[in-house]
Amino acid sequence: MLCSAFCTRSLLSLLFAFLWANVFISAEIYLPALVSTSGSSEVSSEGRLPSGISKGLVKRVAVNNTIIVTWANSHYIDFALNFVAHMRLLNLPNFIIGAMDDELLTAMKKEGVNTWFMGSKGMDQSTVKHDFGWGSPKFHKMGRDKIRLIRDFTELGLDVLISDIDVAWLKDPLPYFTRFPTADMLVSTDQLRNETGGDALEFHICQTASNIGIMWIRSTPGTQELTRKWVEVIENNPKEWDQVAFNNLKTEGNSCSGRRDANGLMLAFSGKVRMGILPVVLFSNGHTFYVQKLHHRLQSGLEPYAVHATFQYGGTPGKRHRMREALVWQGDRPTYFRHDPGFLSYTPHIPSDLDLAQFQRLGFPSKDSDHKTLTPDSPQLHAHMGLVNFQLHQMRHALAIAWLLGRKLVAPKFLCGLDRVWFPHYGVFPGSFLKLPFECPLDHVINIEHIFRRARGDNLPFKEHSFLSNPLLIDPPNATNLVFVRPEILSLNIIPAFGIPRWTSSFPEKILKLPLTKEYVTKELGLLHNVKYLHLTNVVKAFTGLADPSKQRHFTEATFGDSSFGDAWCCTARGNMRYDFVGQS
Repeated sequence: MLCSAFCTRSLLSLLFAFLWANVFISAEIYLPALVSTSGSSEVSSEGRLPSGISKGLVKRVAVNNTIIVTWANSHYIDFALNFVAHMRLLNLPNFIIGAMDDELLTAMKKEGVNTWFMGSKGMDQSTVKHDFGWGSPKFHKMGRDKIRLIRDFTELGLDVLISDIDVAWLKDPLPYFTRFPTADMLVSTDQLRNETGGDALEFHICQTASNIGIMWIRSTPGTQELTRKWVEVIENNPKEWDQVAFNNLKTEGNSCSGRRDANGLMLAFSGKVRMGILPVVLFSNGHTFYVQKLHHRLQSGLEPYAVHATFQYGGTPGKRHRMREALVWQGDRPTYFRHDPGFLSYTPHIPSDLDLAQFQRLGFPSKDSDHKTLTPDSPQLHAHMGLVNFQLHQMRHALAIAWLLGRKLVAPKFLCGLDRVWFPHYGVFPGSFLKLPFECPLDHVINIEHIFRRARGDNLPFKEHSFLSNPLLIDPPNATNLVFVRPEILSLNIIPAFGIPRWTSSFPEKILKLPLTKEYVTKELGLLHNVKYLHLTNVVKAFTGLADPSKQRHFTEATFGDSSFGDAWCCTARGNMRYDFVGQS
């Protein structure tokens, strides 16, 4: 199952790398097999929809009366490129991207993408280019534009797949939708567990809030009426969130008391719309895919169609980093995969005497009702904080070594004992199938958004843990360009957090004597400046180069590796508990 999914994506990714390289060689390159020849959005004689898009453009882009739509501003330009890349890899030409500012409009035209100037009703153009910020007034205004767009397309008689820009499309979803010919609307969900198994629709439209980041809508009298009322509701109440308004509308007329039909559909919106909830294993949210990894655990042989970057803690940079970690990100230019003289990775360790069973007892298959909310004195919480801090200290020392050598650190995987949630909990997001301990996304423990702001862009001092496995990486690690660096063995009572790296002992090795001072590391590993990849087998209590406060200051200024580097665990009823990145250097 894994090979069929990732091997295929790897080959497609290589094709994309070739296409991307050619696009940057010449902005005029055009691929008629992948892109519609009607990319101009400057048609005015055929009339426009209220959202500003030309009716003629829409009809030319649509295939089988179906169109795929997303939108963004220039702040999300790499997300737009990621979306375009996935559409092209899936050979889906009937997509269109609404540009909310001139900069993105120009960029999309340069890429040969069907686009139009969407603008934003009621939003000042001086602010429309920035990060909307989840839950902010700009975020809600942008959402209103989205709903007007849905209304316009349904009234034009088109079936439409609406997608947020932070959705990664991994398979063509249209064949799945056609399996439900009587469905008026199929919507994704924030539900955290799969109730029906396999690829069936989820159990009930009202069981959990629908997430409107992925919506398949057929143009029917019912959906036309629903979208018109949806626009009316949000325009009459500036504080109404578009997603809340939708969830309220779907339940009108006591719809939640209804029953599913044989296909898993229910009557919603006073019986006028036949609706289904997309399965979370196939149309995943950020928790079921990135945290629980349900698509691997259920062993159903099914591969996700899409993953939406929700349930994360690092803002826009956190979304991007999660996609990179999971190898579902296609928004990087070739320069992202280059760094002179090379990269440094290491094997993370955990204490060998740590009782992991104390975490296992809190996770699935135990029930939410079996546990009480954690308190600051809970032993599992103290064990979790110690486990994460132990790994953070290793990352700080590895980051310092990489800085000394002028290399870019490849961040490790992190083992977490407890889940992260935005409210008090017992160790697992309630309602999920999460098993503990688990491999947690980096934004659970590192303040990625804060580091991104300090770096003033995407020049983070580290790469994602999957970087060396990315099929877009030119000259990946092999026996000719990688050296294992082994500090002299200490009796530390530690074990690898995720086992031994896949690389074998046949790779070249270099033994380092302890202690690893700044001068010694710089001299010995500097001799390997022509080797692209160095992998440290252990950094626990090995590096002493940060003992001098002056050296710490220079390191911190260059890498942002101070106390704010680590994030916080949330939370008990008394609030967050902050991780310790600095430790006793």
